[in-house]
Amino acid sequence: MIADIEVFRSALKSLYLGLSDGARTNELRRASNHEINNEQIWQAYELGEQKSGAMLVDLKKSLEKAGHETTSPHFNLVWLLDDFSGSGNTYIRYDSKEKTYGGKLQKVYNQLHKLKLIDPSHYEVFLVLYVATRQAIDHIEYWSERFTSEHGFKPLQLRVMCPLERDLALTENPSSSIEALLAKEKYFDASVNDDHMKVGGSDGRLGFAGCALPVVLSHNTPNNTVYLLWGPEQYAYPGLFPRVVRHKDF
Repeated sequence: MIADIEVFRSALKSLYLGLSDGARTNELRRASNHEINNEQIWQAYELGEQKSGAMLVDLKKSLEKAGHETTSPHFNLVWLLDDFSGSGNTYIRYDSKEKTYGGKLQKVYNQLHKLKLIDPSHYEVFLVLYVATRQAIDHIEYWSERFTSEHGFKPLQLRVMCPLERDLALTENPSSSIEALLAKEKYFDASVNDDHMKVGGSDGRLGFAGCALPVVLSHNTPNNTVYLLWGPEQYAYPGLFPRVVRHKDF
């Protein structure tokens, strides 16, 4: 009986945050069979004081309605949701020159503590990726462990529903015809190598961070795929499944 009560309370004290529009938080809420309340889920990870304050007020009301008195409500379980990761750099990265961390995970952890959404001594953070490459998984696990341990945060727990192994990359044992196709200058526009692409440390021909994936998603093509697939329409040579670019240099 006590265990059932704790499970119920954990369900009420779970916070769900989308890390991009690909997280499909609206579909998750509808698929939960009413087990996820509106005040527990948000389509973005940058909340602000007003939104986070409203969430804590609603959490207190939900707990009291369920018969659990609390004077200082906090979320115990934080679920970070996203559809795809090819390199992992978007979530966590380290600037060796500045000796600082960047990325979505760094922002989320800092917000959780600053906005007092969690009890610093009792919380867990899960990153749930619907699809991720082995390169991204290894990167996120290594750098998130360093980041959380150095800052005294609870460790990140990574869950990947559909992992893509390294042998999926087109650079793994490529045929001569694939190599020739990727090397053709007429099928590439070097203008794609903007400041955002340079963060990945590779030429856009093979995609961000050189992932060289043959992956296309329903709502957008990851820039971790080869340029032949994701090249945006505004460039001289668009890809077969042009990507809607989210980062632009002005």
